[in-house]
Amino acid sequence: MTNPVPVVDISGFRDGTDPHTAPAQVGAAATTSGFFQIVGHGIPTALFDAVYAVAAELAALPQGTKEALVSPSGHPYRGMRQNFDRTGRLVSEGYTASRFDGPQDALDHGVAPEHIEFFAENVWPDIDGFRPAVQALAVRTRDLGRQMMQIFAVALDLPVDHFDAYTAIDSTTSTIRLYPARHAPLTEDPTVIFDEHFDGGLLTLLHQRGTYEGLQIRDLDGEWFSVPVRDDAFVINVGELMTRWTNGNWPATRHRVIAAADPEGHRATLPTFFNASPDTVVAPLPTQGEPHFEPVTVAAWQNRHIAKSHAERRHTTSGAKNEAYVARLAGADQ
Repeated sequence: MTNPVPVVDISGFRDGTDPHTAPAQVGAAATTSGFFQIVGHGIPTALFDAVYAVAAELAALPQGTKEALVSPSGHPYRGMRQNFDRTGRLVSEGYTASRFDGPQDALDHGVAPEHIEFFAENVWPDIDGFRPAVQALAVRTRDLGRQMMQIFAVALDLPVDHFDAYTAIDSTTSTIRLYPARHAPLTEDPTVIFDEHFDGGLLTLLHQRGTYEGLQIRDLDGEWFSVPVRDDAFVINVGELMTRWTNGNWPATRHRVIAAADPEGHRATLPTFFNASPDTVVAPLPTQGEPHFEPVTVAAWQNRHIAKSHAERRHTTSGAKNEAYVARLAGADQ
């Protein structure tokens, strides 16, 4: 079977010279694998270079320093998070920053007080140039996320600006994450270093570099495929909220990360988890058939997704704090 990860050039859509080809190709991919790659996105390579460089510095920090970068609030997706298997072996580590630096920053940008719990403080490491490099890339990937939602709108036969009000940059719950390069030994074939899962938001934009194809997707027949590594491309996948918006017609796809067969193999990734404002109500679009999903706000859905994904994760460096935070989110969702 052909690898179900097509490459779509969105440059014609972005500059207005070809507003139809990219949406048609994206729509075809979204109704089958839910994964594709985009080129022609317009983000300079230098922005990626800067973030990969500070990510390497982050990975080289002493363990004690990394543990100090855990979110003080216990938010599972702020600051540093390390995942271990049951033998205590580190299998993955990542750093996450939100669109807003904390609750007050979110309030200052118009986020309603009832949604402030999600916007826990970012935890910035003391690495020269880290924060400006990450924030510069995040600004561009969030803007690219909005452009992708416009492509989604056209693909769904909606006005190009249909989703604009829901994904305004000043209220988005989007986050950016750094997975630094690391060597993961192969202990079985394949060695899964990040368990299979769905992403919970609207879409994920992932830039990757490395010596091997570690990201794998599972197609609708249950077969695993590796996603090629291209420095000029973003890997895009549909999240569960987009599946709900399309009434199941655009399926979220399970994916995982495996270790390299080569002991010296390594890969690093920079995902942006793009989402809408917390008060957005996601309900099946009228054009997508008899509704199969109940309406849900982005805030309520994110609370559920964080709790669910936390429960499925391996042991972490911040377990007790995470448990308390997730319990608060569960209470907020009642």
